[in-house]
Amino acid sequence: MATLTVALVTPLTGPDAAQGLAALRGLTLWARDERLPVPWTDISVTAYDAYPDPAKAMRTATAARPSAIIGPYGRRAALAAAAATDRLMFNASAPTNRFMRQSYPKVINVAAPASTWPRQVLALVRSVDRTARKAAVLLEQGDFAVEATAGIKVAARSLGFEVTTSVFGPGQAALAASRLPSADVLIVHADPDAELSAASALLRRPWRAAAFSTAVSAQAAASFGDFSDGLLAPGSWNPDDTAEVQTGPTARQFNADFIALHGTAPTATAAWTYVTGLILGACIRYSGGADDTSVAAAARGLDTTTLLGRFRLDQTTGLQVGHQIPIVQWQSGASWTVWPREQARAKFAHPRWQARTPSPLPRGVR
Repeated sequence: MATLTVALVTPLTGPDAAQGLAALRGLTLWARDERLPVPWTDISVTAYDAYPDPAKAMRTATAARPSAIIGPYGRRAALAAAAATDRLMFNASAPTNRFMRQSYPKVINVAAPASTWPRQVLALVRSVDRTARKAAVLLEQGDFAVEATAGIKVAARSLGFEVTTSVFGPGQAALAASRLPSADVLIVHADPDAELSAASALLRRPWRAAAFSTAVSAQAAASFGDFSDGLLAPGSWNPDDTAEVQTGPTARQFNADFIALHGTAPTATAAWTYVTGLILGACIRYSGGADDTSVAAAARGLDTTTLLGRFRLDQTTGLQVGHQIPIVQWQSGASWTVWPREQARAKFAHPRWQARTPSPLPRGVR
């Protein structure tokens, strides 16, 4: 008999405590339901508070010599934690392209980098519109802008778009928006207030497609008023999804199990941490071992699907390339997943002014 000990380094106090506690709830559910091969008979989860010092928390977790370590929510916290250990670390809640294998060889990335969502928008538009040629991208200064710019340009070239990127500083959203050149596709990534400020100037213009990073929630979309119909945004996950998966439960079953155990609905952070547990379990079953070397080798060769989509690591970079960030579109006051194609629940309304009437796909059609 043996116990698999899992350390979760996550913020339990401080400004990100809600996210950290959601991660702990997700991992607790996984530990309850996972069935590991012999000799493991149960799973023990210990959480270490990453606030205010994620590096210190990681060193404490490492000293306890757990079987596996899952890193914290948040890009900066995860980077600090990864640098503080020589152990394998599963990156559950910091989707960044900073964790490339060349710099962080012992990090397993579970989600695609957040900066890849603009590429998904361009791919979506190109899938239905062969004549669109220009894209305009407006980004607020910060880590996201640094990470996204190069990737957007590469994707634009491969998809046949000419792209103009504008980066603005604090309080400059409206001015930057007024100077943005005309294009077929508009993509904006900033904080909610800045996006709303930019939207008042931008959405009066005839973009065929327009995407705003903060327009994913009903409250945020409502703030765009009459311009909300047709807007695109990066989604997270659909708790009602019943699509078949290879590893773990469907999204709907996970959602029901989570509510039954915790009395509250799971957040995206909870879902991602749960899926990280599923990937760890799959690696142990595949390799027959729980040591870092065995688990890392298994993860690098793993190709499976979970309630959050596909898991497959790029063999060169170690970044997650199986998972694709879903893109949702607002149609008549409701958001519908329209990309990637295999996850779509409605037909993409294009150009965006055709989104007044939603077009759900027939059952079984993707």
